[in-house]
Amino acid sequence: MNPRNFTLSPFALAAFLLASSTAQAQTASVPATTEPQVLQSITVSASADASAAGLPVAYPGGQVARGGRLGLLGNTDVMDTPFNSTNYTQALIQDQQSHSVADVLQNDPSVRVARGFGNYQELYMIRGFAVSSDDIAYNGLFGLLPRQFVAAELLERVEVFRGANTFLNGAAPGGGGVGGSINLLPKRAGNAPLTQITAGTESGGQTYLATDIGRRFGTDNAMGIRINAVRRDGDTAVDREQRSLSVLSVALDYRTSNVRLSADAGFQEHKLTAPRPA
Repeated sequence: MNPRNFTLSPFALAAFLLASSTAQAQTASVPATTEPQVLQSITVSASADASAAGLPVAYPGGQVARGGRLGLLGNTDVMDTPFNSTNYTQALIQDQQSHSVADVLQNDPSVRVARGFGNYQELYMIRGFAVSSDDIAYNGLFGLLPRQFVAAELLERVEVFRGANTFLNGAAPGGGGVGGSINLLPKRAGNAPLTQITAGTESGGQTYLATDIGRRFGTDNAMGIRINAVRRDGDTAVDREQRSLSVLSVALDYRTSNVRLSADAGFQEHKLTAPRPA
C-alpha cells in the first residue's frame, strides 16, 4: 500500500482543538453540591448616651467603664491605649451617694482632694500636681462648668486621665493639667424610659430630695430629654454648719443616621453657712 499524506489547514487545526476542549469540558465530572454554611450570630450592644457610638460598656458590677474619652481620639477602650485612665459610672455615684466630683475621685488612689487658697473650691491633686475645678472639662470642653463645686447628680460619668494630656485635650484654661485631667459626661436620655425619685436624711438632720427623668420620642426615638432636679437643705454633722443645694438641669438630644444634635441647660446654687476651714 502506498502511504498517504494528510495536510490540515490552520483553520481546521483550530476547530479541532476547540472541539476537543469542549468535549473534555462536557465529560468532566460535576462536583457535589455542598451544604450552605451558617454564620455565627453577632451581638451588638450600644448606648444612646453622649456619642454616636454610645458609651463604653462597664465592667461587671457596673461601677467602672471599660473605656472613656481621650480627647481628640474619642472613646477608647482602656486595653487599646497606652495611656492610664479610669472611668467611673453613674452606678458608682448612686451606690456611694456621692455629693460632688470630689466624692467620686476619692475612689482613685492617684488623686487627692484638697481646698483652694482661702476658699472652699474643690482642688484635685493628680500625681502630685494640682488640677483646679476651672480645669475640668465638660464632655471634652473647658469653661462650661460651675466654679468650685459640681453636683454629682448632673453627671453620667467621671473620667480621670493620668499624665500630661495637652496634646489630647488642649491647654487647660487655668494652666493645670500637668499631672492629669478630669472630664465629666452629662446625662442623656437612654433607650429605655427612666423615672427615679430619691429621698433621704443625713447626719445633722439634713434632708434630700432628687428626681431623674429620661424619655425618648418621635420616629425611631430620635428626640430625647433628660431632666434632673435636686434639693438638699439643713444642718450637717458639724455643729452649727449648714448646707443647701439647688440643682435643675435639662438635656436635649436629637439623633438620626446623618445628624446628631444636643443641648444642655443647668442651674446650680450651693451654699455653705458657718463652714469649718480645711
